[in-house]
Amino acid sequence: MRDVKKVDSISGASAASLFSAITQQTAQLSTLSNMALSRGIDSYQNKNYEDAVKEFKRAIGLSPQSENTLKAYDFLATTYLQLDKTEDAIKAYKSALKLAPSDSDTHVKLANLYFSLNRYTEAETEYNTALSLNPNSTSQLYSLGQVYLATGRYNNAETVYNRIISLSPNEYSGYYGLGQVYSKQGKYDEAIREFSYVINLKKDFYYAHADIAYAYADKGEIDKAKEQVKILSGYNRGLAYLVQNYIYEVSSPKFQGVYTFSGFNSSLGPRTLLADMDSDFSTAGASKEFLMNFILNKEMDVASVQNPYNWRISRASAVTSGGIYNWGLSIPSTEIEISPFPRRVIYDPYTLTAQVTFQITQNSSANGTIDPSHIVFRFYGKDIYGKIMDPAADEYSGISKIA
Repeated sequence: MRDVKKVDSISGASAASLFSAITQQTAQLSTLSNMALSRGIDSYQNKNYEDAVKEFKRAIGLSPQSENTLKAYDFLATTYLQLDKTEDAIKAYKSALKLAPSDSDTHVKLANLYFSLNRYTEAETEYNTALSLNPNSTSQLYSLGQVYLATGRYNNAETVYNRIISLSPNEYSGYYGLGQVYSKQGKYDEAIREFSYVINLKKDFYYAHADIAYAYADKGEIDKAKEQVKILSGYNRGLAYLVQNYIYEVSSPKFQGVYTFSGFNSSLGPRTLLADMDSDFSTAGASKEFLMNFILNKEMDVASVQNPYNWRISRASAVTSGGIYNWGLSIPSTEIEISPFPRRVIYDPYTLTAQVTFQITQNSSANGTIDPSHIVFRFYGKDIYGKIMDPAADEYSGISKIA
């Protein structure tokens, strides 16, 4: 007769041995996985990214359910990014989330990657998933607000940043986000107020100074923008340089100086005889070209400057700075007319100088008169960024100078 108890005893011993063997094998695989992970990290630090990928994959394959697997996926994604293999990095993060769908950090990392690729819909989904796992995370709320900003949903962004402020009133990120919203909406005074509050909370957050400068520049208050650049220069010269370039780009071009050596004396007043200006005008009907050189304060669009129809030469009117032509007195019959457009304009981009050539013609009686001090030269062109002339410095006359 068969000994049942003995068979059961042997069966139990076999099961125990099998369990022990599996446990032992799992531990060995986990150890090998850990070693592969360590080698991968070493390769990554030595910038041997291809070798690092192999080791991180090996670590995952050897022990796909171990506690180090998430770390291996994270390093694998980071390594792929170093190799500019963004789609592979995305796959690595997604594989990690299949293993640990409740890992909010991985959702955020994937969202950040999507955001950097301008894939805002996918980024928004991941940020919202992370927030569902951690609803009061101000950093994740801030990132979601950045998606709203990037997609033009300013009201949504404002709501998110106000939530950050309600959750953490002493944290600067909510106020900084609000400043960004207001800047996007063209509410520059409100934006400056929020950025200034950020500085009160975190004095070394110099990006707020940069944003204040941007807001002032967009508002047209260039001098105030430059004050912020001075502050930045003492702490972050690179950032100050970027802001200075932006100010240069958005500021309106203007006349910086005017000079001539051609004999057109713009300081002479009403009823000046042409013959007194130049002996060539002693002859009836004589014509002479004069040159006026206008120095601009920034790089200009060459075609715009050299187009004669972007310039106007006129007599000063009542609304012109410097007074009316001939000081408002009756204009004599001997007064000559100048063409409203120059004959030609040559622009030198190296000296930022426009050389304007215009012509004056004597009358048939050789007694022509003119009021050089009230001849106005005005320019309607644009710079290389498409900005039109500053109306406060787009014209010149001998009396008003640059106005």
